[in-house]
Amino acid sequence: MSAAVIARRRIGPGLGALIILSAVAIGLIAFRFYAGLGSVTNLSDGYPWGLWIAIDVLVGIALAAGGFVLAGVVEIFGRKELKALVRPAILTAFLGYMFFIFALMVDLGRPWNLWVALISWNHASPMFEVAWCVMFYTFVLFLEFLPIVFERFGWERARRAWYELVPFLVIAMLTLFIYAMTGSRTWAAITFAMMSGWEALMRFGVMHRDTQIPVLLIMAGIMLSTLHQSSLGTLFLISDKLLPVWYSAFLPAMFFLSAVLVAPATVILESLWSSRVFGRETETPLLYRLSRLMPVFIGIYLVLRTADVVVAGRVLETASVTPESMWWWLEIMLLIGALSVFATPELSHRSGGLLAGALLAVAGLVVNRTGVAMVGMSVPEYAAYVPAWSEVAITAGIISIAILAYRYVVTWFPVFQDGPVGLPDRAEPEHMAAAVARSRTGPEPQGG
Repeated sequence: MSAAVIARRRIGPGLGALIILSAVAIGLIAFRFYAGLGSVTNLSDGYPWGLWIAIDVLVGIALAAGGFVLAGVVEIFGRKELKALVRPAILTAFLGYMFFIFALMVDLGRPWNLWVALISWNHASPMFEVAWCVMFYTFVLFLEFLPIVFERFGWERARRAWYELVPFLVIAMLTLFIYAMTGSRTWAAITFAMMSGWEALMRFGVMHRDTQIPVLLIMAGIMLSTLHQSSLGTLFLISDKLLPVWYSAFLPAMFFLSAVLVAPATVILESLWSSRVFGRETETPLLYRLSRLMPVFIGIYLVLRTADVVVAGRVLETASVTPESMWWWLEIMLLIGALSVFATPELSHRSGGLLAGALLAVAGLVVNRTGVAMVGMSVPEYAAYVPAWSEVAITAGIISIAILAYRYVVTWFPVFQDGPVGLPDRAEPEHMAAAVARSRTGPEPQGG
């Protein structure tokens, strides 16, 4: 598909709706910074966190987990047949974190003070660790995205320089991170020595060194993501407003597991959507291979979620007929539905079944995060929080801007292995063609 063909396309209703939502959100955001948070939200001293934290932060960060999960599955656990899905997952994660930071700037009362977290090391605050992890992991995603830029412009020398220098950047970054988190020069020195030794062994050929991406970069992304995905749950452990149905001492672990659970579903949705929008061949056999992880992830999560309720003695709370207990059951039912789809070969072999299962899994995550951040919160002395229409509009607009940004990047950059969709076709390198061939082996789609 050439750029001229794309340019001649009319703006369809879907694209038009995204543009309108984006424009409305930009206007409301400008008004928010002019008139203050109270002008566009129903937040209060009793409910200082609402829809923006629930969706823009908690849901957004979890949906961006596909980057570190898929990179780890492919590069660390050797599932090379899924490599064709890594670049789109990294782009989705990178844009997700960029727009999460943007949304957080809108949500914070004084966003211009965000940089203070870099110099004010408050080790008693989980938000300190989250801030550092998010900033560093966004930088990791930027480094992982750079090869796509180099390939687009043919900057082979820059790509080689990136490959040689990135391990040293990662070593410096993680050494600083460990020192900031622990305040211990000893632990920082141990971290530096271990990673430097590991890199030296790879460079001298004692250990295998990947020829495409430094393994230290992948491992840094996995470590940082694991820490802040779980620490988002830690934020709610210190709250006395969370009702027993949703409160759990294992919230950090549950937040991490649910982010890992939804990662393949997000990748499946992104692949199916991009195939439809850009007229690409649907990667059903490849997505089926990825979807085989879902029953394992969902099963582990549901078992631990149920065991946590039983062991903590909260069975009666979940059995009561209240909004918060019904919301809890909604999450469980959605995940059971997703498990049923992905565990049924007749459904998971089809693109329609993959779409349904992925949507159910993502919906379950949304219910989980809104349950913790909104539905499960109770402050009797304040009026119940109901999001203002402007809060909903700003959230919808930020999501729309992120989708438009994704469309632009995949149009002009080689995110997919068949090249950027907005440029004339070009011959594939042999290793890329072989990877595509390998990715398309496996069970044939039975329809959809």
